[in-house]
Amino acid sequence: RYAKQLHALSKALGVPVIATESPRGVGDPSLGAFAEVLAQSDCVLLLEKRLDFTLKFGNAPTFKADARFMQIDSEATELKRSENALGSRLEMALHADLSSSMDALLHAAQSVPTKPQDASWLPWVNEAIAYRPNTWSTATSKTPNHAHPGRAMLALQAILDSHPDSVLVIDGGEIGQWAQACLHAPNRVINGVAGSIGAALPFATAAAFTKPGVPVVAVMGDGTFGFHSSELDTAVRYQLPFIGVVGNDACWNAEYQIQIREYGQERAKGCELLPSRYDQVALAFGGAGELVTDALDVLPAAQRLQAKGLPAILNILIEGLPAPNLKRS
Repeated sequence: RYAKQLHALSKALGVPVIATESPRGVGDPSLGAFAEVLAQSDCVLLLEKRLDFTLKFGNAPTFKADARFMQIDSEATELKRSENALGSRLEMALHADLSSSMDALLHAAQSVPTKPQDASWLPWVNEAIAYRPNTWSTATSKTPNHAHPGRAMLALQAILDSHPDSVLVIDGGEIGQWAQACLHAPNRVINGVAGSIGAALPFATAAAFTKPGVPVVAVMGDGTFGFHSSELDTAVRYQLPFIGVVGNDACWNAEYQIQIREYGQERAKGCELLPSRYDQVALAFGGAGELVTDALDVLPAAQRLQAKGLPAILNILIEGLPAPNLKRS
């Protein structure tokens, strides 16, 4: 929403200005290896950003133990919460709204002829954010007739690159994290800090209505699809085309990974789903659909669905992997 202002502010200050949207906070895969460089920051300015669980409440090792903070927020209660959590580490707290604060900071930065800064810091942070393993583009699944989620997602970038105003909707658990790591678009909508799932199809329908003629790609998990699958009826009735991509691992994989991590493989229960034909559900509503079991077939299938000009479901059988945790070391 404030992309242009954030970019301008970063350029004027010579320091990174990062927007966080994910419930996984600084571990958001779309931020690459950002967590590595954040942990080396001496001072952090929070602009309308709560010092909450997504930032580990300012604690080490997410931040240096002696890292200093400044905060600007429109909610006085948030400033008080930060003061209680940080104590003397909170060096400045200002009660102001985001938009006017960014304008004031930008004006102040542009008014100063020279600014002391480490010229290597900003490109170094940007390099960390851009980091993705090269192996993803050729990764294969250990499960027969299933695609590697990273490679499958990378194949969809060509659809988003085909238009300067394309829309990317990301929903779901682990597959949503793979999509955030692998895909980008001029317009992106994700499920937000609360991490709720299920809105992909309504969001895709709304995006197609708002931006007619623009490619809309909505990535979701198989569990996600079940929440509002009947909205395909709405999209068909109003002739609103999009490509809904279902990463189908026949599992509530986010919960499954938590159970494995917390209790062990033998205690991972009640997370199974069937490898259902969600593509055929789309056909039943009058839309289009295809089933894919190989990452090499993802882009051709997506292009065929796009050419049909209908609400469509690309059902990709994927290996149920944990979300990527990006580290360069």
